[in-house]
Parts: sequence; C-alpha cells; structure tokens
Amino acid sequence: MKLIIKFNLILLAVFIVGLAIASLVSFKVTKENAYLQVKDQATLLMEQAIAVRSYTVNEVRPLLNNSGHKEFLPQTVPAYSATQVFNKVREKHPAFSYKEAVLNPTNTRNKAVGWEKELVKRFIDSPDLKEQEGEIIKDNAKLFYFAFPIAIKNPKCLACHSNPAAAPTPMLALYGTENGFDWKQDEIVGAQVVTVPLSLPLELAQRTFQNFVISMFAIFLALFVALNILMNKMIIRPITRITETADIVSHGNLNVKAMKVTGKDEISSLSESFNRMMRSTAMMAKMLREQQ
Repeated sequence: MKLIIKFNLILLAVFIVGLAIASLVSFKVTKENAYLQVKDQATLLMEQAIAVRSYTVNEVRPLLNNSGHKEFLPQTVPAYSATQVFNKVREKHPAFSYKEAVLNPTNTRNKAVGWEKELVKRFIDSPDLKEQEGEIIKDNAKLFYFAFPIAIKNPKCLACHSNPAAAPTPMLALYGTENGFDWKQDEIVGAQVVTVPLSLPLELAQRTFQNFVISMFAIFLALFVALNILMNKMIIRPITRITETADIVSHGNLNVKAMKVTGKDEISSLSESFNRMMRSTAMMAKMLREQQ
C-alpha cells in the first residue's frame, strides 16, 4: 500500500473519531443551551405573574376595598389579575400560557385538568418540593412547563374559601357555593404553571448543530486537500525521485545526474546523503576499473 494511501486512511480515521466526539459534545451543549433559554423565558414569565399578584394584593385590593364598592370585584383577586394580564400577552404570543391550576377553584376556568392534576398531586405528596419543570406534548406541540405550588399561607384567604357561610355574599352571587371551599391553612391547593414552546429553540439548536457539522466537514476537506498537496510536494515526489535514481544505480548505471537539494529538512538530508553515496559508489567503481 502506498504511503499516501496510508496517510489518507489515518487522516480519515482521525477525522471520523474527532468529528464524532465533537458532534456529540456540540449536540449536547446546543440542546442544553436551548433548554436554558426556554427555562429563562419561563422563569421570567413566572416572576411577572408573581409581581402582578403582589401588586394586586398590596395596591389594587386596598384601593378598591376602600373605594366604597359593595359588590365583589374579581380584580381584587391576585390569581384573576395575573391570569388576565397574561391573557393579554397571549393575544400576540398564543404559544405561551399561564394558569393557576387548582383542584377545587372558585373560578372554574382555573380548574386543574389532565397533566396539571399530576403536577398538583406531586406538590401535595412532596410538601418540600419548591418547583417542577419538564416537557409535555399539547396540540401536537412540544412545550416546556415550569410550576410553583400554591399553598394557603395567608389566613385571610380562608375568609373566602373555608366554607360558603363565611364567604362574602357578592362572591357567592358571582361564583356560587359549589366550588372553592373547604381549603385549610398551609394546604397546597394548586400550582402556578407557565408553559413555553420548545419547538423554535430546539429547531435553532438543531440548525446550529448542523452548521457546526457542515463547517467541520468543510474544514476537514480543506485540510485534507492542503495536506495532500504538501505531502506530495515535500515528501512523495522527493522520495519517488530517490527511488527512481536508486533503481537506475542498482542496474549499474552510475552516470546519473545528482539530485538537486533545496532546504534543510529531513528529505533534503536524505537526498544529500544519497548524492554522496552515488559519488562514493562511482569513485569506488572507477578505482576498481583502474586496478584492473
């Protein structure tokens, strides 16, 4: 097997192994970055929802309660405010969602369904669990969810949710007496859930990975061509000339023109050594002829 073929086979093997390792690392990193980006989006949306709840409790509710209104105002409920604000966001970004999924809500639009019930159940079964995250498939779309537990920490909440007899009459007139009662202090009743689409970040990650692989292949191809040209010029051709000259000398023809030597590398040293050997061989042959 020729030297150039061996060289190319070794180079190809090294490239395949290197590309495989680099591709695995790149795929893992780009996918992790996509998930981090999505989680950052979900965290930001969750913080916005919490901020709306806090604003409603600390500023809107006292203002409305002190304004003399006698009817029950849903706008004073933090869950209602957070959901309403997020619904405005969804008008332009329908793939995003926020829901306060409750097992037994006063407002039935907040009732936990399907996978949301499983989220709430895990929070109930593990009271020390502070958050949950994961993936779901909804309407044929892959979504990332981020959830916090909803626990009854403020005793004032029980004024509306302990039993219908203690609840404000205007609230009962709006929502009825069937839902949102029998809550207890420190009980986990639901979960704040944000969902963010995964398809676009994963698609971008896949595109980044593909561009990386294509770039690596292009670099290898350029390197492969460059190394073959250099090897052919600096190694293969000089060795071929030496081989051809040695073959001529081996057949007894000593009238061979010395090879031109340029440079100071190993091939040049080999060529110079071969020239000296030819001169020495020619001198020895001449001396033998003269002695005869």
